[in-house]
Amino acid sequence: MIRTFDFILKAKYNKAFMEQLEKAMSSDQSSELCTDTHRLTFYPQSKLILIAPASDSSVFHNKIVPKKMTYQAFFKILHGNWEQLDADDVTDP
Repeated sequence: MIRTFDFILKAKYNKAFMEQLEKAMSSDQSSELCTDTHRLTFYPQSKLILIAPASDSSVFHNKIVPKKMTYQAFFKILHGNWEQLDADDVTDP
């Protein structure tokens, strides 16, 4: 099972993690958050999140397909609005 977007489900139900994501997205500087499975890199100038496996040696390495996601897409998915995604909201890096 592909787990690329599992971090969004974690954010929905984990207030502390959601606060970390919001802080990273509101910062003026690039930053990175890591979970057991994901490495999320935030680029504030372009309002993009790069989603990647936590590491090349992670057991989840093959279950996380690297993607670039707009901040706007993150909030659309978080609120269950998958059908409102634009073609360029989630792309390959």
